[in-house]
Amino acid sequence: MARYTTLSPTEVAHIVAKYPIGAPMKLEEIAGGFGNSNFKLTTTTGEFLLKICDEKDSTELDMQIALLQHLHEHAYPTVYPILTKDQKPLTHETFGSVMLYPFLQGEQPQPSPNTLTQLGEALAKLHRIPPISGLPRFAMGISQMIPFFKEVQDTQFAKHPFVESLKSELESMEPQLTAALPTGLLHGDLFLDNTLFNGNEMVAILDFEEGCYDTLLIDVGMTLIGCCYTSRHQLNFKAAHRFLDAYNALRPLTKSEWQSLDCFIHYAALSIAFWRFRQFNLRRPDPARADTYQEMMTRSEQWKTANRDKHIKTDFINSKS
Repeated sequence: MARYTTLSPTEVAHIVAKYPIGAPMKLEEIAGGFGNSNFKLTTTTGEFLLKICDEKDSTELDMQIALLQHLHEHAYPTVYPILTKDQKPLTHETFGSVMLYPFLQGEQPQPSPNTLTQLGEALAKLHRIPPISGLPRFAMGISQMIPFFKEVQDTQFAKHPFVESLKSELESMEPQLTAALPTGLLHGDLFLDNTLFNGNEMVAILDFEEGCYDTLLIDVGMTLIGCCYTSRHQLNFKAAHRFLDAYNALRPLTKSEWQSLDCFIHYAALSIAFWRFRQFNLRRPDPARADTYQEMMTRSEQWKTANRDKHIKTDFINSKS
């Protein structure tokens, strides 16, 4: 887990006292995730997810809450914060802001065709919801990469092969990344660990912390990179086809989007690789995770190989013509 903050029994009791959820009984760390400290909280009335927002400031959290309220109005299948006794969606503690959610029963799914069919439908439905005003641009993309090059220039990583490659690839991709493609409301980080399934049925899309307004194809590429690969980073071709099929049935991709899909799949992989490289090498150095950015590059190469050897995108387009 992203263990940036720990809690003492006194701090847990202080937090719980602000909610109508009884008395605390047990607090357990939850594995997985990179950007927050997550715990399973058991009280005398039930089980809850306690999230310490290590990476967001108050303005970003206010926007996140506004987005969740907007999604609730559209009955979107996600999890919504529990209100405090004085009807607030979060609390501000000395160690950071805290949000409390119901602890939904379910598990992270495998990248199966059934899973990706449901995720394709869910993502297309999200992209049909009108965005709220004030949403930021995609937080792991160009808007963060450009300042990063200044951040890294006086460090030991200034000439790192990944940094040099990132600069070069952004320059070559810029025409497609800035092209006039459909925009709207994005999840921004749709990986399998941000979904919850109960058996074969999807329960919720989780963690809208990177929710934003940007090119919709970013989300399509991100879901392919994040949800269509095995734990060994092998592409599940059938799952990828099912995702594209289900998504395209509800929100048909334009001709320009099909032409740019490969670019945005690689951009999605680059964005996650960039975030991990910056996070675990510069901002919160962690030798155990310092090289995890390479996993995304492996997945991107897998997609390129699939298109070259198996013509995955061409076959899909031809099947619809």
